[in-house]
Amino acid sequence: MKPKPTDSTRPKIFQSPAAAAAAASVTAAYALAKSEKLDFIETEDSNFGGVKENNSAQDFSIEINAIREENKVLESSVAEVKAENSRLKEKIDDINGTYAELSKELHSVQGQLVVERSRCSKLEAQIAELQKMLETLQSIEDEVQLLRRQKSMLERNMEVAAAQRQGSGGVWRWIAGTPNT
Repeated sequence: MKPKPTDSTRPKIFQSPAAAAAAASVTAAYALAKSEKLDFIETEDSNFGGVKENNSAQDFSIEINAIREENKVLESSVAEVKAENSRLKEKIDDINGTYAELSKELHSVQGQLVVERSRCSKLEAQIAELQKMLETLQSIEDEVQLLRRQKSMLERNMEVAAAQRQGSGGVWRWIAGTPNT
């Protein structure tokens, strides 16, 4: 077996196919990165040169005036928004004030409602007590009517009895021989 001829220009480490592939890969990646960097710089330089060439002093003043007009419009819009914000803040403050007043009034009315409910319960209790008294009074009145009827019957009976006593004259009248009227 005869040894292969060696390439004396390349070091021995680069003579294997794997090493050669790795070296080629690194070289290609480095070359690609360098070319992109250069393209970017060239692009940047070309744009910058174009701006210098295309814009004259008049173009700049037109652009500046346009920017100033736009700035005025924006400042006007900002002023309008600030004024609207101020109006809205005042409106919110008014609404919050009204809310606070209404909340106080609500609490006051709720307190009055509690007092009125308590008073209403007391009145209902008094009404119930008076109804019981009326029921009792009705039974007392019925009893009084019964007693009045009994009294009138008793008085009539007493009158009849008295009339009979006067009418018969009793034993003395009979003895005396006085006639009955």
